[in-house]
Amino acid sequence: MIKKILDSPNRALITLCSALVLAIMHQYLFFDKGIGVSYPLFVVLFYGYMFVFARDRVKAFAWVDLFIASVVLLLALTFVLFDNELFHALNFLTVPGLIILHMAYLIGRKQTKWWKISLIGLAVDHLLPQSIRHWPTIGRTLMKKGGRKLASKQKVVVTKVFIGLIVSLPILIVVVGLLTSADGIFDQYLSGIPTWLNNLTLTPGLPRVIWIIIVSVFLFSYVWGFVQPIEYESERRENAHWKNQSVALPLAHRDENDGESSDPVMVNPSYEGTTPNSNLSKPHLVEPFRLDPIIIGTVLFVINSVYLLFVFVQFSYLFGAGVGNLPSELSYAEYARSGFIELVLVTGINFFILVIALQFTRSGGKISTIVHQVLLTLLIVCSAVMLYSAFMRLSLYEEAYGYTYIRFLVHAFMIFLALLLLIAGLRIRYTTIPLIRCYIVLALTAYVAMNYVGMDNQIAERNIERYHQSGQIDADYLANLSADAVPQLKQFADESYPELHELLLLNQSQYLLEKNDRSWSSFNVSRTIASRELTELRKQ
Repeated sequence: MIKKILDSPNRALITLCSALVLAIMHQYLFFDKGIGVSYPLFVVLFYGYMFVFARDRVKAFAWVDLFIASVVLLLALTFVLFDNELFHALNFLTVPGLIILHMAYLIGRKQTKWWKISLIGLAVDHLLPQSIRHWPTIGRTLMKKGGRKLASKQKVVVTKVFIGLIVSLPILIVVVGLLTSADGIFDQYLSGIPTWLNNLTLTPGLPRVIWIIIVSVFLFSYVWGFVQPIEYESERRENAHWKNQSVALPLAHRDENDGESSDPVMVNPSYEGTTPNSNLSKPHLVEPFRLDPIIIGTVLFVINSVYLLFVFVQFSYLFGAGVGNLPSELSYAEYARSGFIELVLVTGINFFILVIALQFTRSGGKISTIVHQVLLTLLIVCSAVMLYSAFMRLSLYEEAYGYTYIRFLVHAFMIFLALLLLIAGLRIRYTTIPLIRCYIVLALTAYVAMNYVGMDNQIAERNIERYHQSGQIDADYLANLSADAVPQLKQFADESYPELHELLLLNQSQYLLEKNDRSWSSFNVSRTIASRELTELRKQ
């Protein structure tokens, strides 16, 4: 079936009609409705649309394709399973971003490594220039099917008018905005147009029609930018260079760790103005950017000296503070606040230094390599001590003042930073570990884990434990957590804190009433369970 579509002379028209159908489904799922099951459903439909109509552009599947697709699907499912508005807002942007990166890697016009920064440029190129250049293709496709009786000149005229209308739209928006600001009477005349439009019978459906047109144009032009990508002139000249070379140039050795050239790279000089029979200039060597190991070693030695002194001074009370051995005249809150942000920032700086030293330092002799590894290991150890100190200070602060979103996220970030330091430590010993690739995979995995760890439930559980130990609790804050925490909070209110009942009904009922629009496309598991719990609470 897919092969018949790809081989059909009406492939463009079939793709355009399918884009229109998908756009109709998009407006049905999202127009004037809350986001729920509609989000992962449309993600699956979009993947299917791209796979069917750009199938001949798909490269061989690799493990990273399955990994990214799994990440995208898991993040999309959070709109169905959870109710955390922070992650919903982040995922609303993250999922499309990952999708366009995945499409650029899987079916892009150029082959690039998935861990290369150039993938972002390729994704943006397909999202904007390649897509915009195919807007006229829509007009040509429609003219080819519906305008066969028109003369060729008439087809050209209609196509150009269509292009002119599209180009004039953004200009018209800017100009009208400026004119209405400059002249109040003109503004009054334009402000009466919506009133006139409201009298038309088709007006209630007009926003939906505009929505469908915009989405269908985007979907078709986006996929067609992959099907028929436009090669830039600079790339065409570069490709022609390599094809016309009579002498095979030696390939640069590729470092298995990060894909960057570790040896000098052969680069072609400009052939502008030469003839095919002219002698080609010899390629010249370009050294990849590398830092001197002596300079880096000196920097590491100086920094480690300061860190060792810091760790030595703190060691007497650093690990004893958790059991009450605090510095004199410092309360728990004062100790927790003192230097926490500074320690986290210093650890972040150390991590940046580690990455630079591991990725961009030129290899030296055997002794230089050993010294370099020792200094880097020492930096990791000192960073780990500082990270532990910051982690412990925040724990003390939470014991004194409770658990919140920000404190929970900072805890998670410090754990993530510790994992990054661990990978950097392994990279010092095992130089074949691909550092950048490991960091990308770890970052995506950690972000998905944060979505599924149940942050609201964790915060509620920890605050409830704190209440049982100290008798202190911020009931107002707990009542304002998302619907994810409502079942646990209701149970806590039933068993130990009945004052929370009224706060839950007051804060959550109005929120759930605003979120639930009774549409199947907006279905959310967490909000449904919370509504059921509040209904039972009202009956008590």
